[in-house]
Amino acid sequence: MTKLHFNYKDIFRAFRLGFSAKKMWVMFEGLIAGFLGYVILSYVALLIKGMPLIQIWKTYTLFVFPAPMPWYCWIVWWIGFLWFVFMLLLSGVTVSKLTYEQLRGDEFFEVKEAWKLAWQRAGSLVASPILLAVFIAILLIAGLVLSLIGKIPYFGELFVGIMAIPAFAVSLFIIYLLIVLLFTLTLAPSVIGVTKSDAFDTLFEVFSCVNDQPWRLVLWQGAMKLFSFIGIIVLGFFSVKAVSLGSTVVRVFMGLKLDEILNNSLSLFKFTLPSYIPFTLHNYISRGFEIIGASILFSPPSFSALGWAKDIAAVLLGITIYVIFFFILSYGTSIWFAGNTVIYLVLVKKKDDRNLLEVKEEEFEIPEKVEAKEEEKKEEKKTRKKVTKRKVKRKKK
Repeated sequence: MTKLHFNYKDIFRAFRLGFSAKKMWVMFEGLIAGFLGYVILSYVALLIKGMPLIQIWKTYTLFVFPAPMPWYCWIVWWIGFLWFVFMLLLSGVTVSKLTYEQLRGDEFFEVKEAWKLAWQRAGSLVASPILLAVFIAILLIAGLVLSLIGKIPYFGELFVGIMAIPAFAVSLFIIYLLIVLLFTLTLAPSVIGVTKSDAFDTLFEVFSCVNDQPWRLVLWQGAMKLFSFIGIIVLGFFSVKAVSLGSTVVRVFMGLKLDEILNNSLSLFKFTLPSYIPFTLHNYISRGFEIIGASILFSPPSFSALGWAKDIAAVLLGITIYVIFFFILSYGTSIWFAGNTVIYLVLVKKKDDRNLLEVKEEEFEIPEKVEAKEEEKKEEKKTRKKVTKRKVKRKKK
């Protein structure tokens, strides 16, 4: 079992805990599955809008960003976006479980078992933010009812004036719930991965962390965002250098032929941010690509037919570029979820004086498994009683 300091020193373990083949593979799987679902549904939304398939490809390739379209197209797009978020968070539950077992001393905990737990608790993962969102929606509807009453002549104005202070209190409470909702999305995968909790227990833990340890939660998760960014930049830098080294060696005999294929492969990876993205975020992302030496991905060359063999090779290299891209992202996201698992363990120790690494596995058992074990025990008792009765009868004979 790993001995934690249960203070800020532990969050620096995120770099090492995140740099794990198992965890990075889990995040790679989740990112790919989520991304493919998002791309397919985004294409469907734009096709429903009436945009030709070739135009969609030339405009976005696979990095589709929302554009002005009818409301029914937005529904399809939102389903794709929520699918991506779901797969990202589900992968986070899996990474959190692997991290928790690793800290408990089980370095060989199977990825299959971690994924199994994540899918079993997928309902809790989805229900936790939805319950909060529904409650916030109810409070907002109550505000609309107050607005409707305010339309009544004379009485309405007086009633709104009387309810001004309660309305302010409710508005402030909604802001608080929105903050908790944000932390539910960031902390819930770790809570579920460690405790196997249901939706209500997950929300209780998130509320407890926000109320009892707000500054540690805010500062440490801010640090984790920085750590994830550093991890992506470092791995991205060395990945680009590895690609550069490999292409330099292969270019010795292939010469310009390789450059032509590479140019076509790069055209398949078009990362163009839309104009409505805030300048700060646009600059943040572009700066990251510049640091790792991959700024060409923001303005790749156009595709030109070179012959069937070269074109197929370009497509294969283009797929490789996507694989490398998600491989780099897998490390950053692995750092995030592994680090948040450590943050949760430390926060529980701080607020409850409880070391979850020392908790027996039975205390976190999934209810279905507990019921199954109880049934097995009952069956064993019945079998023992039958065997004992048979032995007694034999002795009497």
